[in-house]
Amino acid sequence: MRKNIMGAVVFSFVTLAFLLMLNDITEDPYLDEQQTVEVNDSDKEIKKESDIATIEIEEE
Repeated sequence: MRKNIMGAVVFSFVTLAFLLMLNDITEDPYLDEQQTVEVNDSDKEIKKESDIATIEIEEE
């Protein structure tokens, strides 16, 4: 009887560890990140056609 309980406990811990590992592998790490893009006019007086774009990544 004691071997059956110990076997069930070991089996449940192994199953839990496998499911947690599977969740980490299949989870998309870039899903929560948001990208914001700003376009700045570098020369307002001269009015050149070149713009500078900056990308900021916000992590929550």
